[in-house]
Amino acid sequence: MFLLLMLIALSLNEYTETIVVEVTDIVDGGTVSLVQRAIERLPSNGLLVLYLNSYGGYVYSADSIAELLVTRGVECAAYVPPGGKATSAAALVAVACGRIYMAPGSVIGAARPYPDDPKAVNYVASRFRALAWRAYGNETKVDIVVRFVTEALTLTDEEATALGLAEKALSLDDVVRDLGAPEPSKIFRKDLWDRVLSVISDPLISSIAFSLGVFLIIAEVLVTGFQGYAVAGVLLIAAALYGMNIIPPDLLVLTLMLSGAVLVLVEFMSPGLQGFGIAGLILLTLGLYTSLRGRPVPTIEPSVVGVAISLGFLGAFLGFIVFKAAQTTRLRKPKLKEVLVGSIGIAKTDVGPATPGVVHVRGEEWSAYSISNTIPAGSRVVVKDVRGLFLYVESVSEKREQ
Repeated sequence: MFLLLMLIALSLNEYTETIVVEVTDIVDGGTVSLVQRAIERLPSNGLLVLYLNSYGGYVYSADSIAELLVTRGVECAAYVPPGGKATSAAALVAVACGRIYMAPGSVIGAARPYPDDPKAVNYVASRFRALAWRAYGNETKVDIVVRFVTEALTLTDEEATALGLAEKALSLDDVVRDLGAPEPSKIFRKDLWDRVLSVISDPLISSIAFSLGVFLIIAEVLVTGFQGYAVAGVLLIAAALYGMNIIPPDLLVLTLMLSGAVLVLVEFMSPGLQGFGIAGLILLTLGLYTSLRGRPVPTIEPSVVGVAISLGFLGAFLGFIVFKAAQTTRLRKPKLKEVLVGSIGIAKTDVGPATPGVVHVRGEEWSAYSISNTIPAGSRVVVKDVRGLFLYVESVSEKREQ
């Protein structure tokens, strides 16, 4: 009975899948998206291996990755390849994994923030201390890890393994084998969207994008008619705030979808092809892709498919109604001259060729001139021309005589 329980316990602790995430450049917003995507794909009893070969990056990005790993209880191991490095923000990510493997010639540490003002140093040091306690639970090891920040300490693979901070591994296969995990089923690398996020998460780019977004919104207010500046401005501001980790991905998706819908409606309501519709469809597609991209596996369930199809049909029906309404509003309205010329009316006063009078035409009274002789009041007149707000008329009897 005891043996059976032991076998059950061992089977429950076995990893069913191994996923590798390659972090080989700067730790930024794109890296956060990359790690989050891998975590969403990882099963509850899976192993995540972070392949780290990075000089580091931004503290808030490393902080976000550490928070993902800790709050979701991810089983994680960090591997620094031969001659590789896990320094600065990458060192924080490695410690957050809880287990570190280092190959010959690799280094770890040098995590003093820049600029190194006391508040930033104290925060990053406390972050390292908390994560190190979780990983090692040993005061001596924790103090060494904190020195990564306070003294910019850097350790070689030999030094880190001698101090018990890391374990030796010649290759990624050694890491997987040592942990008793299966061969990696998937290797995650930055895709195009991750690289876009890497660009907009750069502080310089996000600051410029935010300022430009505000400028475009102001320009839309000052310019007569809708030019699309405001939509572009809102998108730039949303992208900048997302890059700064101020707004969540869901809000970015909502901004993309709403902006796309606005542009499509503008295209429907405006005569001719102005490009708003194409831009709107692109934004709607991008928003839909971003939403689906962030969904955990399995991404599709029968209930979700049913609701999505229903909403799609509803959207298509509403779009058809809006399109038809737009066609109606775009029908050319006849000009005032086209409406009045040929209409029959009554002269309310005498109407002369040099002295204007008043005529009643189509339910309204107009100032009018006679194009021939003076027309006495009470005579029937026909409108021959319209110039400005004046009608030029002749007597119906004169017209018959001609």
